[in-house]
Amino acid sequence: MIKSLKRHLHSLLVAGFLCGAASGAAQAGQYIGGDLNLSFDENDDVLVLAADVVGEGRIGGDLTVFAADVRMNVTVDGEVQIVAADIELDGSIQGEVGLAGADIRVGADLFGDLDAAGADLTLNGTVAGDAALAGSTVILTPEAVISGETEIGARELYMEGRLVQAVEIHARDVVISGTVEGPLDIRARDVVFESSAVITGPVTVRSPKPPHVAEGAQIGELDYQQYDFDDEFDFNHPDVNFGIDDFGFAPSPWALSGVFTASAFLLGLLVSLASPKGVASIASAFRRKPWVSGLLGLVVLAVLPILTITLFVLLLATVIGIPLAFLLIFALPIVLFLSYVFGGVVVGDLLLNRTGEAAGFGLRAGSLLVALLVLGLLSVIPFLGWLISMIVFCIGLGAWTIALFSRTKPTPNMDAV
Repeated sequence: MIKSLKRHLHSLLVAGFLCGAASGAAQAGQYIGGDLNLSFDENDDVLVLAADVVGEGRIGGDLTVFAADVRMNVTVDGEVQIVAADIELDGSIQGEVGLAGADIRVGADLFGDLDAAGADLTLNGTVAGDAALAGSTVILTPEAVISGETEIGARELYMEGRLVQAVEIHARDVVISGTVEGPLDIRARDVVFESSAVITGPVTVRSPKPPHVAEGAQIGELDYQQYDFDDEFDFNHPDVNFGIDDFGFAPSPWALSGVFTASAFLLGLLVSLASPKGVASIASAFRRKPWVSGLLGLVVLAVLPILTITLFVLLLATVIGIPLAFLLIFALPIVLFLSYVFGGVVVGDLLLNRTGEAAGFGLRAGSLLVALLVLGLLSVIPFLGWLISMIVFCIGLGAWTIALFSRTKPTPNMDAV
């Protein structure tokens, strides 16, 4: 529970830091752009907001990255927080490390704790502190060493490295060919100790069937407990939550919120780049009629399914309209998602664009990110998070509708930064 709370606090701190970054002050250590190739020599904290990032060098403070793809080979004296689709982290990190993404590879030497969650997670570096790892597939290569306590939640785990202290594993399939020097507790459907496995501490295995121990494997005192994985296996864990339907991997609400927020942010960036005047018109429409935007969005949301079905049936009546009808069905989720993104745009613009003039791309991206991060953090709160998200969605849908039918031009100065 302590690690989970720490992760949530890290998220709040990152959001606060980004709020300051997006306010428009151009400070050293802040990098915003599309594809960035960076060479660091910083004594302070560093913030990176981009699509693809390649970085190397030295950072004296903390490193925070929000991007699509990240490849870093850096020496960092502080903490590292990265949210991205693909993450490769090499180098040396003195502080704690928090990673969230789809494909994660950690080859760095970490002197603090490691919290990492992704679809595919590979560790081939060293961790001096504790480690909490979550993924559909988790691989600890022969080079991986974790000196602190280790907690792993996965669908498939392949452990070839060295774990020094107590280890707790929640997984479907577990294959161990490395070394565990502390107590080992496993809950899984299938457990295999290969011939190169060395377990010096006591081993507890809870599984529907006894573990397979290959000839040559060195296993300490083994306590096998019959466990009905199909009916009773519980993936709920202080740091990792999994679903058990079809033994599939399901991320925690925080992970889902992070992926949704990242997707909304990237879509918002694309729309802001493709149609800056259109996005400015939506922000301007909300500023002019904030209450009308929310109420109109609620009305449009109520009638949208009826209009969609009616138009779908009418299009099916003609040969030319048949492909358009199915295109309409596929376009509906995109329209709904865009409405939420536009809600984040107008809320961020209202909070951070004090002048009310049309924002440039830098301010637009920063304010959108801040708004979406705050909304993402609130979204995990039962009912309240859902209510706030619906309000933002209705605001975005209403402001979009007003902008489409309004003749009022947005304030000029589109090239402002």
